Amino acid sequence: MNRDELVCMIGTDHGLASADVRSAFSLPTDVREDVLALARVKLGASGVVLLATCNRTELWASFDGVPAPMRSVDAGGAPKADDPLLRVICEMHMVDPADYARYFACRSGDAAVDHLFNVACGLRSAIMAEDQIVSQVKQAIAYSREIGVADSVLEVLFRQAVTAAKQVKSGVRFTRAYATAIDQAVEQLNDDGVDLFGATCMVIGNGEYGRLAASTLAEQGAEVLVTVRQYTHGAVTIPRGCTGIPYADRYDYIGRCKVVMSATTSPHYTLERGELASALGADAHIEFFDLAIPHDIDPSIADVSGCALHDIDSFSAQIGTENAQAIATAQRMLAEGVEEFWDWTRRRENMANERPPAGAFFPAFIDISDKRAVFVGGGTIALRRVRTLLPFAGDIVVYAPDFTPELERFALDGALELVRKPYDESVLEGADIVFACTNDSNLNDEVWAACKQRHIPVNVCSDRYKCDFYFPGVVQNAGLVVGISAGGKDHRRVRQLRARIERLLEEEDL
Repeated sequence: MNRDELVCMIGTDHGLASADVRSAFSLPTDVREDVLALARVKLGASGVVLLATCNRTELWASFDGVPAPMRSVDAGGAPKADDPLLRVICEMHMVDPADYARYFACRSGDAAVDHLFNVACGLRSAIMAEDQIVSQVKQAIAYSREIGVADSVLEVLFRQAVTAAKQVKSGVRFTRAYATAIDQAVEQLNDDGVDLFGATCMVIGNGEYGRLAASTLAEQGAEVLVTVRQYTHGAVTIPRGCTGIPYADRYDYIGRCKVVMSATTSPHYTLERGELASALGADAHIEFFDLAIPHDIDPSIADVSGCALHDIDSFSAQIGTENAQAIATAQRMLAEGVEEFWDWTRRRENMANERPPAGAFFPAFIDISDKRAVFVGGGTIALRRVRTLLPFAGDIVVYAPDFTPELERFALDGALELVRKPYDESVLEGADIVFACTNDSNLNDEVWAACKQRHIPVNVCSDRYKCDFYFPGVVQNAGLVVGISAGGKDHRRVRQLRARIERLLEEEDL
């Protein structure tokens, strides 16, 4: 297994690009499914995941059993303009790779896995150990699973990264840990002498982040107005202690506000300079916080008199030396999680390389009550199989020139259908499973070949190597069904074991 070819990623984040640059890599939700599915096809990947937050956009790809594309990166891991992952992520967002290559980093194998574990627990966040990222990582893989573009490698990788992050969160305490951008905004307001108690504040957006912002401001004693769009379907949840106002009326209320926070997924500005300037009085002074990527608030609002504008990059919890021990502890915990992931890949590879012994078949219990079972041949071999199949199959048809008397009695009782005719391929029409049970091995081979061409599972009584499934010895007792198979070889042993199991069930009265 080549780790570098199994999993890789490309991404940009707050450390590589400004909020303005990161805004170019924000996908509207209504196109995300289509572009992710297309990205998987273009890369030839077995799975893809897009991790997109305010602070980062990362495209993850796995190549499980398929060839990985040839990467084009420099010695420091930065992608060149022709790198396949860079091309795909830029095509997803309709930008030119040559213009944005310098804002991205590429990682593969160990470096990629280590990176994801660190991201999931917040060690790569602008705000050290912030709360939101672990749920965002979890949501990213859940979305790929939902639209069918995830695979087992990414499923296990992301799940174990989330598990390790939760362990770090519960077992390691950081100074100023688990802060959010909203907490940092409130802290900045307090440092600047802005008294939030009794102040009127507006939060634009009623999603998860907007509700968190509203609740945080309400906890400070502020009077919080939360915008609600009139076309929103279903129940609208307004945080406790807050008041809902129509989104369309936001400019009517904004002049009385001391603080305005905007946190939406809108592709358009929620506040524009022209309309805002006409809504403000001459003595207005408002602190605006744009918590979205792409930007919610028109950046030129910063030039309007009485307006101070802060974006998501304004907040970063600087870690001090007092967190060094906590970080070291977290890294040890993450390293254990990383090793568990690679152990899983090794175990899976070993299992794939260890073939079962010849004749070892996986036992499967399948509902065939609505399936059509076709028998070619009406002799004693067919009779034995029909007897076993009768309690399970819904539709049994036997084709042969002649039939045993017992098969004819079954037909008279309505248990099956007999069709007196020589074999031709037309008998296979509508068949779900087929049994070739004649005493002519050439004819059985002809049935087998026709079934393989039509992708119909077939059992050939004269050649165990031409059986898609083996007919087991079956024991039934009070709702229990036991199937026994020796891979089509040791029929005597199967009969003996079947008899012993029947006696056991009778003696135990199970």
